[in-house]
Amino acid sequence: MASFFRRSSLRAAAAGLPSVFGIGLGLSSCEEAPKPKKMEFVGVFLDAKSQKELHERFASLHAKLPEQSAVVLKFNPTKDELSTFAPIMGHNVKIEVKAYVQDEHTQAAIVSVSTEHGAVQYAVECPHVAISYSGEEGYSQAYANVLFERLQKEGTLTLEETEDGINIGISPYSGELDAFESKLFAFYNPFPPTSAKVELIKEPLVLSGVVCTSSGYDVETEQCKATEIKKPECGFCKFMKAGPCGAQFTAWEACLDESKAKGEDFLEKCGEPTLLLRDCVDANPDYYSILNESPESDDEEEN
Repeated sequence: MASFFRRSSLRAAAAGLPSVFGIGLGLSSCEEAPKPKKMEFVGVFLDAKSQKELHERFASLHAKLPEQSAVVLKFNPTKDELSTFAPIMGHNVKIEVKAYVQDEHTQAAIVSVSTEHGAVQYAVECPHVAISYSGEEGYSQAYANVLFERLQKEGTLTLEETEDGINIGISPYSGELDAFESKLFAFYNPFPPTSAKVELIKEPLVLSGVVCTSSGYDVETEQCKATEIKKPECGFCKFMKAGPCGAQFTAWEACLDESKAKGEDFLEKCGEPTLLLRDCVDANPDYYSILNESPESDDEEEN
C-alpha cells in the first residue's frame, strides 16, 4: 500500500454534505424545492493548461464534466479557517496526481497539493479532482466522496491518525464493490454494487492551480479576486497603528507575515523594519511609554 501525503489537523465533518449539494428533504410533491445554493469552499482551481493535461491523460468516461476542475481544501470555511489559508490565497501551487479512481458512475484523480515550502493544509478526507460523472440521481460530482467511503470499507483506502494529522494510503484495486450504506449521502442509500478500479500513478503528472475561494475565483482570468482575508485585529495592533509609529508597525507586521508565509528567517528578513519601529517608539515616549510599564506598577496604582 502506498502512503502519499498527510493532512494537517485542520479537519471538517462531512456529515453536512448532502444538504449543501442541493438534496431537498421533507418536501411534499406539491412544494417547490428551493433553488440549491452553491457551496462555498476554499480550493485549488486548475488552470486551463492543467485541465487539458488531466483530460488527455484520463479520457472522460461519463457524460457530465465539472464546470471547473478544482481540489477542495475546506468546505464552508469559518473566518478563522480562512485566515489559515491567507498566506497562500491567490498563489499558484503544485498539484501532483497520485492515483486514479473510477467506477460505473464517476472517475477522479487523487492528488496532493504543495508549495515550495511544503504540503498545503486541507480538511477533506481525500483531496481529489473530479474528472467526469454520470449525473444520474444520486451520482452527482460529489459521489466521488461516496466511492472513497466504499474503498475505505474494502480496505483499499486507509486513513491513519498521526500527530501531524491523517496519513492517507491507497492500494491498487480492480473488482466489484458490494452494495453500500453511505454516511455522507444516506438519502440515496443503499448504493448498489459497482465495478471499481484504482491505479497508482507511476508516470508523474504534475499540474498547477491557484488557491482561492469558490466565490472569489475568476474563471476567465484564472485569478483569485478574493486574495485579501482580514484577520481579527488584536488590541495591541490597534494601539500601535493608532500612534505616531503606525506606518512603521504596519511595515514590520507585513514583513513578519511574509516571512512566516515563505518559511524565511524573521530575524534575517525583517531586521531593518524592526530597527525602524524601535527607533520610532523610542522617539515617541509620550504615546508608547505604556509599553515599558510592568504589570506590578499597574497593580500598585489600583491599590
